Amino acid sequence: MTLWTRVAELAAARPDRPAYSGADGEHTYGDLLSDVADLSRTIEALAPRDHVVAVSGQRAYGTLTCLLACLATGRTYLPVDERWPAHRIDLVVSEAGAAALVEVGDDQKPRVAAIYGTGTAAPRPGLGYVIFTSGSTGLPKGVMVEEAMLEERLVSLTPLLADDGTVRFVLNTSISFDISLIELLLPLLVGGTVVCPPPLRADPRGFADFIARHGATHMQGTPSFFKLIEAFDVGLPADLEVWCGGEALDTRLAGRLVDRFGIVRNFYGPTEAVIWCTFHTLTPHALDSVGLPFGGTDVLAPGADAQHPAELVLAGRGLAAGYVRPADDEGRFVELPEHGRAYRTGDRGWVAGDGRVHVAGRVDHQVKVNGYRLELTEIESAVESHPAVRQCAAFVLPGSDEGSVRLAALYVSDESIPVRELREHMRRTLPSYAVPQQLRRVGELPLTTAGKVDRRLLRETAASQAPQPTVRTAR
Repeated sequence: MTLWTRVAELAAARPDRPAYSGADGEHTYGDLLSDVADLSRTIEALAPRDHVVAVSGQRAYGTLTCLLACLATGRTYLPVDERWPAHRIDLVVSEAGAAALVEVGDDQKPRVAAIYGTGTAAPRPGLGYVIFTSGSTGLPKGVMVEEAMLEERLVSLTPLLADDGTVRFVLNTSISFDISLIELLLPLLVGGTVVCPPPLRADPRGFADFIARHGATHMQGTPSFFKLIEAFDVGLPADLEVWCGGEALDTRLAGRLVDRFGIVRNFYGPTEAVIWCTFHTLTPHALDSVGLPFGGTDVLAPGADAQHPAELVLAGRGLAAGYVRPADDEGRFVELPEHGRAYRTGDRGWVAGDGRVHVAGRVDHQVKVNGYRLELTEIESAVESHPAVRQCAAFVLPGSDEGSVRLAALYVSDESIPVRELREHMRRTLPSYAVPQQLRRVGELPLTTAGKVDRRLLRETAASQAPQPTVRTAR
């Protein structure tokens, strides 16, 4: 059985039940079957089986039908956020070897935007999707996930949901973020409904009213998202089940979520571990764990404890097939004598005696900002690509809100560059969430005794000075 056949069987058995309810309209399971069948014929004509089809759009019904049509026809789904810079879209589409690009407009009708052919693109048998994250080489890194692994991961989560068709799961996440697959697919595996409210930032009151009117039962988001909920003072149903993940959940926010909502679950998992691989149901007395592994994944941290955290390594089933560029696998996907193929996460942590996993930061230059995984080297490369910039160092600083962070960068240049110009230059290659809020020119970057950039000193220097409206040289 495949993901699509699971959804199709439920749809055929309950064609009149709502499958999707959003600001862009409502659609039954019968509508979904018909629309996916129509779109499948289009996709079959665009690319042979096992080839990549890129889908550009935002969270909505049209992107849901595109995802399902790719799964139904054995094509590999490549989500592309339409708000990305054109250069980044071209790059990921080319890297993945997509045969075609399908765009979903505001009317939710998918249209073929470009056909690239399959002459130079190799088929990728068995893949369900390719999704790009920030890369340490300065380029986005494509993660390939087999459809069977996606199916296993999602099916292993269905026991957390009622199977009587009452689940109404909020579609809240950009399609370029892998947790959107939970929101798009998981409710359909239990005969539930995908509920798509207007964006929180654009219409906080409309977001909350829509969720209440449509009887949402589950909502997923990053800790940063739930802090926005608090900041906007959005009133949400107290019986809403909340799934939190994508970045560290501090215990203060965790406590407030537990006080506010009926059930709160904290999830953990890098993109390379097929979305999530551990979860913990929070209680007032247990707020600091990401829980137990599930879906056949093992979490390893030999010899580590709370005082001496070590790098977390994932093994077992449920790992991605690898990266689009095979060279990126080196040092990340490894073979362990007693566990076989494994993935080095770069996260520091430990596994307690009861098997529960705890995360305690990173061992490299990767950061999480508003749930998006960013490699600081990619940001630095974007700044250094400006012809007047000689060197750059990026880092994160504490944000104005509790537990939040903001991106900052210091750079070396022989001439002053207007901040607006530098930011516009970065937006040509980086998504908006990867552009630093604070940019400042310095005479030189401080080095450690080992000759490396002293990032600790940089953070202290940048934190002591407020962001400047224009760039000035620091002496």
